[in-house]
Amino acid sequence: MLLDLTLNVAKNSEIFGWVECQHNKLAALGHVGTHLDTHCNSTVPLDYFRCDGVMFDVCGIAEIGLSDIDISKVMDRGFVMFYTGRINKYEYGTGEYFGEHPQLSPELIDSLIMKNIRFIGIDAAGIRRGLEHEEADKHCERNGVYVIENLINLDSIPNEKFTVFTMWINDSEMTGIKCRVIVEV
Repeated sequence: MLLDLTLNVAKNSEIFGWVECQHNKLAALGHVGTHLDTHCNSTVPLDYFRCDGVMFDVCGIAEIGLSDIDISKVMDRGFVMFYTGRINKYEYGTGEYFGEHPQLSPELIDSLIMKNIRFIGIDAAGIRRGLEHEEADKHCERNGVYVIENLINLDSIPNEKFTVFTMWINDSEMTGIKCRVIVEV
């Protein structure tokens, strides 16, 4: 069974108001919907296309730490997903969606990097909030890990482990690259 975890953004979404206010509208569009962040302008290796995946249900936790997951389930070269329920609770593009979303603790981020993973995916606006958002993305990217934001349908994944296919087009000019994420269970 295949599940698409990619968010399709409606043309009337409030997010496009934010895009219009940005100095570089094209770069801002790369951060709309499901995307991976490349603030350091690195090239995502082609072999990242297929990964083993694991998902952690962390609904109701504001700051997700090491004690909230079983880190031993994280696989080398894997895709680690966090189901927070945020995208199910608040409409994407609204202030409620982006404000005070769940986030990963710095300790958890560092532990995931040490596990030699490829992707961190989340059904929220990022793995950290505010001024720490971009810095967390850069820290991951400098260590070969890419953050994918605004995933959907994580609650539809029936198994703890699965295969993830991620598709993107590298673009050294963009800091956010739209992508498609498909899970095979």
